[in-house]
Amino acid sequence: LTVYSNSLSDGRSEWLAEQAKGQGFDLEFVDAGGGDIFNRLLAEKNAPLADITFGLDESMFFSLVDSDVLVPFTPVWAAELPADSLVGDGFFHAITEQRIFMVYNEEFMDAADAPTKWEDLGNNPEYKNIYRIPGNLSGGTNQKSILSILLQYQDPNGELGISEQGWEEVGKFLSNGYNVPEGVSSNDLFKSGELPISFDYISGIPKKEAEFEFKMTPINPPYGAIAMREQIGIINKGDKDYSDQERFVDWFGSAEVQSAWANEFGSLPVNEKALDGVQPRIKELADATSPMDVDWNFVREHLNEWIEKVELELYPY
Repeated sequence: LTVYSNSLSDGRSEWLAEQAKGQGFDLEFVDAGGGDIFNRLLAEKNAPLADITFGLDESMFFSLVDSDVLVPFTPVWAAELPADSLVGDGFFHAITEQRIFMVYNEEFMDAADAPTKWEDLGNNPEYKNIYRIPGNLSGGTNQKSILSILLQYQDPNGELGISEQGWEEVGKFLSNGYNVPEGVSSNDLFKSGELPISFDYISGIPKKEAEFEFKMTPINPPYGAIAMREQIGIINKGDKDYSDQERFVDWFGSAEVQSAWANEFGSLPVNEKALDGVQPRIKELADATSPMDVDWNFVREHLNEWIEKVELELYPY
């Protein structure tokens, strides 16, 4: 089976290949950012190379369904998922939840001086060039930093569904921050205090804290942290037998495997029977943040246009 995913880094692909081998699966991987995986799946829809894809968020999976890239399949563990996660009409199902939020280094910044919401960053001269901005919008985490602002300014009469103030806030956020040059580690800059404010996804934090010996303190805005659920689905390859793909999805999404995946890589499983595997630090970060209420259909309708506008009009370089 060929697996396309944006969630294969930090040893995940090696672990998954090894575990799957014991179940009789021989896996090959295509590992890239979420936007790149999504675009590749669309580009290959008439001659698909992938068998399985996982890791993309709800809005991307909705678009894959719209483009006839997926086939429906209800895994055996679907009944163990919270009802509010069952949004894919049988075409895709949630496996892990990622929250993306701002963090600060309390070694260099007091809680009283830290921002309380994303918009603070672009509006306070004291934050000039001391927080990281997304260098590009090809990956899901970077996109979510922009969405965290835009979604607070929904306006049916505004450009692309966003009020004029919303676009101004994104522009200020990008202009007031610091774009980390290629070849420079944003983690090193966070550790040294040069960039004491950053943003990250929840499952990536414990490993970075251990490797770089710093602590990322989460910031939970009044509207919450954007929370997306990584989904899994089977690629439409026409009139063929999907039994191997179905067996893989049944296995990988099971409580047993998701609990082990969570324990190994710091994920937050959606399957409620897998929560016993959650690392203590992940539980701590989850308890310190609250999920933002997101209309993923609204995001799906506009995401590509939003990214294009931000990249062409709002980036300061």
